[in-house]
Amino acid sequence: MNIIDVAKEAGVSKTTVSRVLSNSKLVKPETKEKVQEVIDRLGFVPNTSAQKLAGNKNYVIGIINGSTINDPFYGYVEERIALECRNRGYGVIYTVARDKMVGCDREISMFYGKIDAYIILSDECVQEKDVEKVVHMRMPIALFKSKIVKNGALSVNVDNEQGGYMAAKYLLEKGHKKIGYMHGRRLENFDEGNERAAGFMRAMQDYGKDIAVHFYGNRKFVDSYHLTEEVLSSNVDAVFCETDLMAYGLLQGLAEKGVAIPERLAVLGFDNIKFSNYETQFSLSTIGQPLEEMVAYVVESLINKIENDQPYNKLKLFETNIVAGKTV
Repeated sequence: MNIIDVAKEAGVSKTTVSRVLSNSKLVKPETKEKVQEVIDRLGFVPNTSAQKLAGNKNYVIGIINGSTINDPFYGYVEERIALECRNRGYGVIYTVARDKMVGCDREISMFYGKIDAYIILSDECVQEKDVEKVVHMRMPIALFKSKIVKNGALSVNVDNEQGGYMAAKYLLEKGHKKIGYMHGRRLENFDEGNERAAGFMRAMQDYGKDIAVHFYGNRKFVDSYHLTEEVLSSNVDAVFCETDLMAYGLLQGLAEKGVAIPERLAVLGFDNIKFSNYETQFSLSTIGQPLEEMVAYVVESLINKIENDQPYNKLKLFETNIVAGKTV
């Protein structure tokens, strides 16, 4: 039994059956109900790999996450991607790639035949050769928060340098005189951090100021938490952290010591992390990334490519914005 048998029994086209199987909104409710009744009655189970080989769409997008599975930033992004895809009649399948030396070639091959497009999150475990492989496969691919920009791939990011400039300008205009900077890496490259630092330092120079003290939180909550004493002893009156996780770590340490925030010390983050099932005790002031807008752009671009062969941009940069919390 195959999809043709189901289509004949239901009196519809193969395309209609495929769309019902993927829960597409392009099928009328009464038609969907009729086709589903036939599928249930015949006990039909679709073979997604065979569908792909036959040239049909799967109405599924594959997500490869190069970051840790418990990262709250990418956890929220993945949730938004799934929601956007569902609203457009697509499903998602998901995996994690954690080998920085190897890249994500294995995960790319694992998804082939089951999906219509790839989304790769973060720079952690993707290499240029991985992107080139997907492009040569003539598969749509979007890179979310990646420095890699390739013909045939869509790269979506924020203007990190603009965000860093905005952070320094915001703290200076709030009247802070002695500003510390908490970096995401000391020895390793953190490209986003380097861009944010470049923008921050440019703004400080434009205002005729210098960064008072440099700290290194290594993009980790716990490392930033353990820097609390060092930050306090430096007598800075504000700290910009290159990520929200670092900001939350520092805030936890300050709160445990009874430090008045922002009266004694202001803390500004970068990301505007959204927690789906957790409410923090801090209303963090941060440089926000328009994640909902970015995700919607990625999903729409890929589906337009899948369904209409509409070309997408090679690079799309979004501007950041100030999220005025209560820590500055």
